[in-house]
Amino acid sequence: MTTVRCYVPLSGERLAALRQDRRLAGPLRATAVTDALRAQEPGADTDELEYAATQVAAAALASSGSPVVLAAVDVDTRLVTAPAADDVWIEVASVELPRVAALHLGDDVVTGDASSLPGDEGEDIELSWFDTTELDHVLELTRRLEQDLPDSPASGPSTAPPTD
Repeated sequence: MTTVRCYVPLSGERLAALRQDRRLAGPLRATAVTDALRAQEPGADTDELEYAATQVAAAALASSGSPVVLAAVDVDTRLVTAPAADDVWIEVASVELPRVAALHLGDDVVTGDASSLPGDEGEDIELSWFDTTELDHVLELTRRLEQDLPDSPASGPSTAPPTD
């Protein structure tokens, strides 16, 4: 099986579903290393391209006012819908918990302070790595931040990335 690493933006609601159901129900929008990303980052190596993919997903969440929480998932390439030629966003089918490699949280979630994200769109968003065994802790941090956000529904904000 050939897999592709994808970065799925998550809300507190989706995190809770992941914990309860041990899966993320698809279809899911995600970022990945696509031809479009390679074109934007000429000369970048694999690690730099993966980092760029996380930044695209994190920036989409930050710009929507949602807490920055990403799931790094390894998906069978047959379950990925190819992106448009100029897009870094893809769509993936449902993902079982064992296919979630890690969770990445922005400083806003880790510190509980939404203002801790960079204000300049050119700045990278610092992401902290969490193992899936820390899912309860990640969910607690995310819910705490969501409760403190103005006009945040109890179930958490939408994580749908903006359409271009």
